[in-house]
Amino acid sequence: MRSYLTLGIACIAAAASVPCVAQQARGESPQTGYSVAPLHDPLFDEAQVVAETTALNNWLNANVRKLTYEQMKGPREHLYYLIDSRVKQIYAAEKRVIPKQQDPILETLFSWSERLGVFGGAYAFNAVKAPDSPSKTPGMKLPPGIELVLNNDLLTVHSDLGWSITVPYYFMIWNVADFTAKEGPRTQLVALSTGAAKDKSEAGRSQATVIFMFSPGKEFDSFEGYWGRQMNVGMDVKPTPVGVKSLQSRHVVNESQKLHTEFTSWSESIGSIAVAYLGVEGTYEWNRPHFVDFLRSVGTNAQLRPDNQLERQRNER
Repeated sequence: MRSYLTLGIACIAAAASVPCVAQQARGESPQTGYSVAPLHDPLFDEAQVVAETTALNNWLNANVRKLTYEQMKGPREHLYYLIDSRVKQIYAAEKRVIPKQQDPILETLFSWSERLGVFGGAYAFNAVKAPDSPSKTPGMKLPPGIELVLNNDLLTVHSDLGWSITVPYYFMIWNVADFTAKEGPRTQLVALSTGAAKDKSEAGRSQATVIFMFSPGKEFDSFEGYWGRQMNVGMDVKPTPVGVKSLQSRHVVNESQKLHTEFTSWSESIGSIAVAYLGVEGTYEWNRPHFVDFLRSVGTNAQLRPDNQLERQRNER
């Protein structure tokens, strides 16, 4: 991987809010389907982003091969704090989240995302890289029947069991799985982190977390109860409207950790769905509009299910 030691000097000289290298124009939408309300007050200012990006890039070049998956968590989170700050700076300057021209800071940051365990990182890199930079081929292995694509500024995860979800390209998708839970239902799960914000944690900053769960089974009550317990949300907590269709969520707070958890679940013709939203006080409130947008993004299509496709083929004979 090439060195970016000169990145800081070059971009500071050009004023970091202005891309340094020209590239073809990109999609005009600022952030399709997602609120821009959280896109201000970055954790780092422009000079800090440049300095921190250069330092992190150099440190990863020297150390990434030594890191275990668990040891990647800290660098991965810091990487996405910097990505979040840079995206907010680009939005402030251009009213969009993918820059009109190539941005060397985002290119550097996204060049590391898949190596640190982020699904879709290669697609994001290809969207912001310079025209003469080699494209990256996605290397993160997805479970059979689940695919991930990038369309303009949105990553979409969809399953052949009939569901899909969509998130901004700079969100951090760190788990995609298909498994049968211990003493629980078969579940397809996607876990991701939203943008970052200041909060009441010891570190003073964090990302919020969204966890999507789907089961093709028809036993909604047992699915809801099982995953509610895993998220430490009892079914005796009174639900309140979320603001998306007729969905309601149960909201609990761990006072010692200042951790908020919202849990909503519903039944579809293709199976059962649950979404958990977790965030430390401060981050929870800041990113909640994106949790609501995420719920709006959930799509279901029974025609995508393999069993329904086989049934249609039988009927057509």
